[in-house]
Amino acid sequence: MKTQTIKTAAIAIISALLSTTALKAQISDSFTIYYTKTVNVHKGLGNNPWMENMKKMMPKFLKTPFILTYKNGVSHYRVVPSENATPGIPAWMMIGGSSEVLRKGDSFQLRRELMDLKMLVHDSVIPFTWKITGDKRNIAGYECRKAVARFQDSILIYAFFSEELNASCGPEVVGGLPGAILGLGIPKLNSTWFADKVELHSKNFTGELPPVKREKSYNMQSLRTEIKTLFENRWTKDTEKVFWGLFF
Repeated sequence: MKTQTIKTAAIAIISALLSTTALKAQISDSFTIYYTKTVNVHKGLGNNPWMENMKKMMPKFLKTPFILTYKNGVSHYRVVPSENATPGIPAWMMIGGSSEVLRKGDSFQLRRELMDLKMLVHDSVIPFTWKITGDKRNIAGYECRKAVARFQDSILIYAFFSEELNASCGPEVVGGLPGAILGLGIPKLNSTWFADKVELHSKNFTGELPPVKREKSYNMQSLRTEIKTLFENRWTKDTEKVFWGLFF
């Protein structure tokens, strides 16, 4: 009798654990991630005397909140509107990173503004060749594994992803890992993205980007041509930096 009672209790515990795991996996297919993007403004200014004077008049870090919602294989990443600009940061330094990215399967749409140009970029997702390491880190209550990749040969990217959030998505246009990215760093851009909070539902989810007046559509190749035209048909390291700055 005692043996039967122990066996029954063990089966009940195992069933409860399996049910909890299945429920968590099901819920994690729909979620909302709140990020803070941090840019080290001072590093981006260099070290010449004129720039050193500028550093004294502005904060070292620029912090911007973003939100990512995910549901049914679609992720929508967007900046959180704010009425208050960061004091001391000139408007021309605010260029960098997308205002919205929608990812569906193997394609993405990215919405950005540059000078007076409103753009919507449609193309295949940018491939990243990741190497998953043994490093781990807890972010927003989730255990994450670290992965590293090189982009355009010279840009190192590191990411912390959680397999508990069952989606290959992340900030900006970065993805391609077996779980949602909760931490991202691109040292060459002096930028990091880290999740502050995760909610297991897709808050205010939308699977489409609404139309915007006077917005022009591009793919990545036609956008390159447009950016080159803005720089008087010259393609330099600065032009390349502006181009990729639109995606990160």
